[in-house]
Order: sequence, then C-alpha cells, then structure tokens
Amino acid sequence: MAICYSCTEESAIKTGEVIAYDPSKPVEITDFTPKKGSASTRLYILGSNFGTDVSQISITIGGEKAKVVGSDGGSIYCIVPPRSSEGTIELTVSSGDNKTTVVADEKFQYEHKTVVSTLCGYVSPTGEYEVKDGPFDDCGFEGPQWFSFDPKNNRHLYLVEYYSNVRLIDLEKKEVSTVMTRGQGHWDRPRTITWTLGGDTMIIANEKGGEHTVANSIAYRRELFKKPYPLMYTNEKCTTSATHPVNGELYYNAFLTGDMYRYDWKTGLSEKLFTIQDREWEYNVVFHPTGNYAYIIVVNRNYILKTEYDWVNHRLKNPTLFCGEVGQSGWVDGTGNSARFNIPQQGTFVKNEEYAGREDEYDFYVADVFNHCIRKITPEGRVTTFAGRGSRSMNNDVWGFIDGDLREEARFHEPNGIIFDEVTRTFYIGDLKNHRIRMIAIE
Repeated sequence: MAICYSCTEESAIKTGEVIAYDPSKPVEITDFTPKKGSASTRLYILGSNFGTDVSQISITIGGEKAKVVGSDGGSIYCIVPPRSSEGTIELTVSSGDNKTTVVADEKFQYEHKTVVSTLCGYVSPTGEYEVKDGPFDDCGFEGPQWFSFDPKNNRHLYLVEYYSNVRLIDLEKKEVSTVMTRGQGHWDRPRTITWTLGGDTMIIANEKGGEHTVANSIAYRRELFKKPYPLMYTNEKCTTSATHPVNGELYYNAFLTGDMYRYDWKTGLSEKLFTIQDREWEYNVVFHPTGNYAYIIVVNRNYILKTEYDWVNHRLKNPTLFCGEVGQSGWVDGTGNSARFNIPQQGTFVKNEEYAGREDEYDFYVADVFNHCIRKITPEGRVTTFAGRGSRSMNNDVWGFIDGDLREEARFHEPNGIIFDEVTRTFYIGDLKNHRIRMIAIE
C-alpha cells in the first residue's frame, strides 16, 4: 500500500469523512513509512481501526509523544518527536472507557541530527519577560549580546547583556547569575569580553564617550570576577578587545576614529596600528585559534576584514576586505564581496574535520543580526546560511521563535552573540529580541 501526505490529508482532513474507532474490533499496525529518519520526520502508520478522530489517538516513538496530524482510519500521519532513539512505536486509540494499545513489530530507526533548541530564558506566551537571575527555567534576559567561556572551565559561560551587566551562565548548575553590574564598572555600554593569556584576568571593553572614561576594565579570578577595575581610559569609545591566543597581546579599538591599538602589558602603553575605512562605526575583532590572523567584523557597515599577524614584529598588519561589501546590506550567500550581511555581530571559529591537513582547518560562524540567521564562512570566504529563516510555510516573516531543523524550521529574532564549545560540540546563541539563550547541537 502506498501513502503520501497529500492523499492522507485529502481523505482524512479535507473531505471531513468520519470513520469511528470500533472497540469491538482489534487495532492493527501493519506497516509504517519511512523506516528511519530524524526529529520532525513525517511518519505514516498503516493498519486498521484507527478512527479519524485524532483526539482519540496517541502515539509514542521511543517513549516520546509524537504529534498526530491526521488519520483516515487506516493510515495515520504523525511527526517524529526529538529524542526518539529507542524507536518503539506504540499506538493507543481510546473512546470513553474503551482503550486499545498496540506496538509495531518493527522499530523506527532514529537518526540524530543537528537542531536548534532553547537553553534558558523565560518569556510568557504573550511576550512578557523579566530580567532576573535564577535556574534555567525561571531566569530572564534583556538582550544577550556577547559570549565568552572561562578559559579554565568550559561549563562557565560569561555573557555581556545589551547596555547592561556581565552575567554567568553556569551550565553545570543550570542557573544564571549577575557577576558585575554596569554601575560597578562605571560603564555606559559594556561590549565584549576577552582574557589574559593565563586565563585569570577577564577584560571587558566599554563603549563610553567623554573625557577620561574607562575603555577597558579588568576583573580577577581570585575575586570570582565580581569586582571590575579600570585598565585604561579613552575619550573615543571602545567597542572591542581581543587577546592574541599565542603571544597574549591585547588589541582594542577606538570607535570615534576607527583606530586599532595594541596594548603592551609590560609598559602599560598603547600603540596605534592602523585605521579602518569607516570611522564612527563599531567593529569586533576575533582571532583565529592559531593566531595567524584575525577577522574584523565591521558591524554597522556589513563587511568583514582580514588582518594577518606579523610574527616577527608581533603586531597585526593592515587589513583587507574579506567578504561582504562596504556599506551594502542584504541577505546573499556568495563568495567574497558578492556576499551580503545585515549587521554581522559576534563570530566564532569552528574546526572542520573535513579540512584535516589543509593550511586552515577552521570555518567561521557569525551571528547576522537583521538577517535573523547564523552564517558560515569558509577559509576561502564562501558565505552560506547555516541556521535560521525557516518555517517558510507559516508566514512571510524570517524572524520568530521556533526550535527545530537548522534551515527548515528554526527561527531567531536578531541573534547577536555566538560561541562554540569544542568539548560538547555545541553552539550557544544570544537571541536578543527573543530574550533567550538558544543552542545548536546534535540533539
């Protein structure tokens, strides 16, 4: 017997034909198709005496409840739920006091896949949220914007909130806490977090104008990163700081002038290296794990520069355009300056096992804010859309809050922060307008 979604929907949903479950007769499962698949797979169960009332039909796959979409009495259309790896298909049909449960002779072969899910951040069904500390199921965020792992503990994920505080996401205890406030640091807009090479000092960049304002603050492990101290001052605002992963030099920028500086920890002096093309536009710096180069993400001008590292003189060289087009926004996958972004924000390097033996084994993933998606950039500068903008059959929006398949289902709403945990192979996404922390991982 052949079955497809369209014929099932035609006979059981569109025509409205009613076929009742008969408690005096057995319920049988004779087959199901497909035999294997991942979460969200459309599964068709064939047999007899199912009835057409889906409120009377319950299905579990591997012990997880599946969504029943329709039935024509002899075939049921349902959706495979996540975490159904045990594979047993159990069907229950009930009417009043009568209930029949049957199990398919064959198990469904569940295939794990990479999906988007939600880690924490409570938002009510009507969109209300409260910024508060607490367990994952009862905490709230204003706007998660920038992530940084504790170099000595990958279960401690630090977060800079939009125009706000520094918070800790404890992945082991499953709770969120505030470690430093904007008032403590005399910050206007804390932007990024980086670390000294030993990992015992946190460095927080602060965007604030005016004479003698804090450009970067530091906080110490011995004080549990709870008390910030000024490291350097500026009147030109600072939107990014980054530490060279091998030599430990600190690089930071001046928003008003577009200048890039190198800070010498020994002398306490800063050296101006170069000026990017666009002044008074924010940018972020992310170093490649080898230290061979860094990407400069020019946020409000929608392009990414590449700056090579000079190993002889220990400094970054003048950057060149890597991908995107200066001042041109859009959503276009492509290579180099044919690609288009719309406010690219934080990025993270991820080692690609398929590149083993190449000169550069890392892809770069960046949160593309107003395109409401995550983009992937290869070492050659090829840009593709990795996750988001899904559920196209729902409406014409590309934003929203939907978990599931990376491209077919998932939606974000202005994702800003992104970081990758190499140990658990998990992306963490700061979904700003959804006020939540999302994850991308093999479920």
